[in-house]
Amino acid sequence: MSLPLAKSLKAQLRAGKPIFGTWVGIPHPIVIELTARAQFGFLLLDGEHSPIDVNALSGLLPAAELHGAPTIFRPRSKSADDIKAALDAGVSGIMVPMIETAQEALSIVSRCRYAPAGTRGIGPWRASGYYDGFEAYLADANDATTLILQLESVQGLANVEEILAVDGFDVLFVGPADLAGSLGLPIGRFHGEMGHVLRRVAEAAKRAGKLAAIDAPNTSLIPDLIGMGYSLFTIGSDMGFIQASGRSLVKELGAIAER
Repeated sequence: MSLPLAKSLKAQLRAGKPIFGTWVGIPHPIVIELTARAQFGFLLLDGEHSPIDVNALSGLLPAAELHGAPTIFRPRSKSADDIKAALDAGVSGIMVPMIETAQEALSIVSRCRYAPAGTRGIGPWRASGYYDGFEAYLADANDATTLILQLESVQGLANVEEILAVDGFDVLFVGPADLAGSLGLPIGRFHGEMGHVLRRVAEAAKRAGKLAAIDAPNTSLIPDLIGMGYSLFTIGSDMGFIQASGRSLVKELGAIAER
């Protein structure tokens, strides 16, 4: 069953220590398993900007669960159908892109929670162990499921306090590339005006009793981001690991050939 992994991720979030996950975009169980074996705090399966389809999750999640890796799924859109399907398949959490208003946040919370807290339809076929643990799953799913909303636009930033005031989600995740682009700032820079924006968001999340999260392009930025108040991070990806390792080896082999 997936419920213990969902609970373990929630326990990590509540512990208050930094949590580090990585992106997964290659829809193959072997890649999922290899990445899970690295023992990141969670795997973020990206259905928005990669070929991972929500219908593939039932074949991918066992590879992560085998090595105790909680999974968060990012759907391609705010579609209630994709959110429901991912949760029923057994992901530990959902991350929804491009939230711009409190009304959107309320709608997403409702889609992820069972009544009376929300309107999620009942049918957790794989999440409940093919209904062997149906009653236990229904009792615990609302509290155990991690819900992350993404802040990625000028409009979202303008409404950040109202979004954070919405009950029922756990983490506000800054998409730094989209947010910088929307603000007309250089992508990839975390200082200057962007630094002020990032600090403002983290402080607002803290006041609202929610966690602030962000994608970190490299490890050198993480201490400063922790100092701002960020505590959940994505860094690196399965595709990036393959590219970086291959390029490093080719460079090393080239140096040997020139001796």
